[in-house]
Formats: sequence, C-alpha cells, structure tokens
Amino acid sequence: MQANPERGQKYSRTKSLDTMIGVATIPLDTSNAGDCQYNFVKLSDKYYVHDQKRASPVIVHQRINPRPAARFSNPGRTYSFCKIEGGGEERIPIIFTGVPPFYIELEIKHSGSQKTDILTHSKIDAHSWSLPVPRDHPYLKQGTSHLTIRKVRDSRGCQSKPIEGANTVPQPRVQISVHDPPTIIPLETRRDFCIGEKPTFRLSGAPPFNIYYTFEERERKAVSYDTTFSRWAELPGNFTITFLSDSASDCKAPVSITKIIHAVPQAHIAQGKQAIIDIHEGGTAELIFELSGEPPFEFTYTRSSLPSKGRKSMVLETRTETTTEHTFKVQVSEEGEYEIISVRDRWCAASKSGGKG
Repeated sequence: MQANPERGQKYSRTKSLDTMIGVATIPLDTSNAGDCQYNFVKLSDKYYVHDQKRASPVIVHQRINPRPAARFSNPGRTYSFCKIEGGGEERIPIIFTGVPPFYIELEIKHSGSQKTDILTHSKIDAHSWSLPVPRDHPYLKQGTSHLTIRKVRDSRGCQSKPIEGANTVPQPRVQISVHDPPTIIPLETRRDFCIGEKPTFRLSGAPPFNIYYTFEERERKAVSYDTTFSRWAELPGNFTITFLSDSASDCKAPVSITKIIHAVPQAHIAQGKQAIIDIHEGGTAELIFELSGEPPFEFTYTRSSLPSKGRKSMVLETRTETTTEHTFKVQVSEEGEYEIISVRDRWCAASKSGGKG
C-alpha cells in the first residue's frame, strides 16, 4: 500500500493476508486523510504459486477525505445582551474547515438547569459564518447559558462530533449572558415643562447608564452614574429620550419618552416697560398690552401713584385681565404709573420678581 496524505507526506508498507475461504475482506486504512493506492502484487493458493510473468498487479485507488471541523472564533468569550422582544439578534462568529455547504448542530444549556436544547443550521456556504442568536429566542433565559458545538457535517458527507466519555476533553464553548433591558421612567406625569424647570427620570439596571436623546433636532448622549437622570430646560423645544443602555450588556433598549419645553411668556405695555399716564380731569387714555406665548393669557398689572419729590410711589390699584389675543387694550381714566407684575400663558408663568413656573 502507498499513501499520499494531504499533509504532503508519502509512505508505503507491505501487508499479507491468509484466508481459509474463497472470500476475504480487506480492511482499508482510513486513519489519515489523503490519496491511497493499494497494489495487489501477489496471489497464491494451496496448489498454485504466484507467477509474476503471467499475472498483472491489481491497483485500487482510495481517497480519504478529512473530517470537517467547526470552532468558535472567540472560544470562552461571554456575549452579553439584553432580552428585548423583537429587538433584533446577536451574532456569534464560527469558523469551518472542510467543503461547504456545512451543517452544524449546537447545544445550549442554561446554568442551574440539567435540560439542554439543540440548535441546528444547514446550507452554510462559507468557511466564516456568524450564528444568529435572536434576542427573543425561546431557548434563551435570563442569566448565563453555555453554547457548545455538537456536530458538523460538510458537503462530502463527512462529519465530526465529540466523543463522549469520562476522559473526554471539554469542548470549547462560549457563554451567552442575557439581562433584562434597562428602563427609564419619568418622575413627573406631565408632559409639558417650562424653561428653568428640570424634568427628572428614574433609571433601573446597572450603572453607569448611557441615555440617548434628541433636542433641537440633534442627537445627543448623556451619562448617569446613579439611578436618576435630569436635564435643566434651558431652551424651548422637544426633548425626546430614544435609547437607553447600561453596563450589564451591549444593547441599546429603545425608548420613546418626550417632554415639551415651552418658552416663558412675556408681557409689556406698548408705551414701554412702564407707562406713566398723566390724565387731565375727565380725560381717558388707552393702554395697550402686548403678550407673547400660547393663549389663553392671564396677566396682572398695577397702578401706582406718580413719583414726587421726597415721596415714594405707592401701589393704588391691582387688576388682573384674561385674554386669548396677543394684544389687549384697556381704557383708563386715572393717572398713575402702570406696570405689569406677572403673566401666565397656557403652560408657563413669569413675574416681575423673576419667578417662573
């Protein structure tokens, strides 16, 4: 017999076989992959001795295909992700040797359980492939699961699988660590806020958290190292939290929480910040109030005595008006200093002292 294994080595050896019957089975050597050639060079029986001149050798060719193999690209690695229904999938890279397409069988076992589940995939047409692991796969449970390759077969029908036994070397495996997705909950039930206020949220999961949000049509990111998150409302606009991740996994849990930030309303008298009205007896004057914000409005103004030398101005009258218009006119018949001290629109309020809410 002569052999030419795929490793490039060549060797030959001679064997003989004795049999007491007219039929014999010759075991072929399949211990090494490669091309083998069997030369039957001598045949004799009880009565006849082999004649080399009259007999031609019988030649048999044999090809021994190598068994396929599959291995994880990163054996021992833990793939961490959160379990989100309909949240896409993770991929675990696997490398094959052999002739595609391949069939692979994997075993998944959850820690603390004796039960195992089997995953199978076929028609794998490449030597490098990524095993899809859906986040909502029913075999995956919260905690850690171990994934092991049980069997692989290639297009030539050859297959490899681990040999079971007490002295078997443990098969390389990877771990899949599944976590509940982090959550974020607003502490205030209202949706509308004013500039100067501070929307606050409660986080659950493993800090630190990454909070992804949009504001002024720009995507932004914030980090929170504890279980609360807040943002000062400095400008008007829509504040929308879109994703949340924590340190337990690599996933970005989708979120949809929107808070609307409103500008603080403003009000002034058309004649200026303050209007000093000097009315002759029996006369009248028109005050025009200009308001900005979102109706309806409510504003309060005062009439104070005109300042004089040595005497402080005193508030003589306070009045509150409501309107759905941005301009409001009032006829007044008494002299004095008129001043707006507070204004409120549909969402927010402001006062002369600087208070907002």
